[in-house]
Amino acid sequence: MKRTILTVIITIYSISIFTQVSEMKWELDYQIYMKLANDSNYVYDIREAFHVIDSKQDITSDYIFYPVNPGQEFADVVSGDPITATKYTTLWSALHAKIGGGWIHFINCIAYALETQKLSLTAPLMQRPQTKWKPKPMTDSYKRTSSWEYYVPYSQKNAQKEYKRSLSSDNLNDLHSLPNSYIDIFLNTSQSQYEQLIKKGEFKNVAKIDLVKIILGAKYLGEAQITYISNAVLGAVLAYSSNMLPSVIIFDEFEAAAAMSLNADGYKIESIVYKSSSNINDEEASERSREISQIVTKINEYNRNSFKQSLGNYYKE
Repeated sequence: MKRTILTVIITIYSISIFTQVSEMKWELDYQIYMKLANDSNYVYDIREAFHVIDSKQDITSDYIFYPVNPGQEFADVVSGDPITATKYTTLWSALHAKIGGGWIHFINCIAYALETQKLSLTAPLMQRPQTKWKPKPMTDSYKRTSSWEYYVPYSQKNAQKEYKRSLSSDNLNDLHSLPNSYIDIFLNTSQSQYEQLIKKGEFKNVAKIDLVKIILGAKYLGEAQITYISNAVLGAVLAYSSNMLPSVIIFDEFEAAAAMSLNADGYKIESIVYKSSSNINDEEASERSREISQIVTKINEYNRNSFKQSLGNYYKE
């Protein structure tokens, strides 16, 4: 991406009149200013935002993942009592029953619940009981989880060990579709560094690491843990307020920043802003915005089709 320190031309293209974003500017090299409909103002550092390097590249993963928060439209269609008598055997089936949607809703809503601290991997229900019992005959799952303090591999040592085991057996499942940046921070963070992230309140990065841990441990969860996690995620979505910010996704090839949220259909663009050292007229801005919108529409269609094809392969009833 081109970097410019001089004052630049700003073009704002609003996708929908029903957006919570009332104004968006990219005035400085690393900062995006956003004003919401409730008159609150926020500053995003583009260095910390998710970057789409090449949105036109051949699709090689099962799903196209953008880290996007749930939006008002999605929160409005999600309803349900977090206390239910229905017994679910997988985290997928429990969470899908409560929030609907597909894989990107499943992953993004778990990530959101982790980031907002509505979901904790060290909650009492996530703690494994201390016991001297051993299965006879010895099972592979017992060998892999007997040293875990919680029902997911909470310690970085255990989590990274489980990742390597899954990698060697080609059984990474949904981790294949997470961005490399998520896997990198997970693999390159020690336990002491992880604890420092928590201490500093860097919950966005903590959530990336914990999301990997939940996916790694999903197949080992019991009924109580499945219920706890799905209820916590549902609670996070239902607790939607005007303070829930849209996510900013940077499309490097277009020199564009898109405010995006998650609705029932997938990713929704709320506003797009451009930054360039050269002038961008309205026609050029509209053309770029149409192209980005088409890309997102195709991604939503691809994700829905992939979801239909793969449903039941791993998180099946």
